[in-house]
Amino acid sequence: MKETEFILNNKTDFLIFLKSRFTIIHNSNFFFRDFHYGIMAFLKEHNMKNTYQLSEIIARETSLAFETNGILKRIDHQSWVVNYPDFALPRQDKKTA
Repeated sequence: MKETEFILNNKTDFLIFLKSRFTIIHNSNFFFRDFHYGIMAFLKEHNMKNTYQLSEIIARETSLAFETNGILKRIDHQSWVVNYPDFALPRQDKKTA
């Protein structure tokens, strides 16, 4: 699908868009329905027509590609662990007394 290709070709922009809408942190859990609604909003923002059902298909295709690329690690049929070090929280050094 051209919408899936568009998202995959603009992977960084899409991930930043998702991060602006949802709490996405490196090594955190991320859920399918958040991914699905994020895709719907991303496509709408780029003036691409989509429906609920079409966006769900695109979400499944895109998530499989992200799993193959190692960005998402599957936990079960509806959730993943985010493996995107750019979204890691800054380290805080422990202060000694």
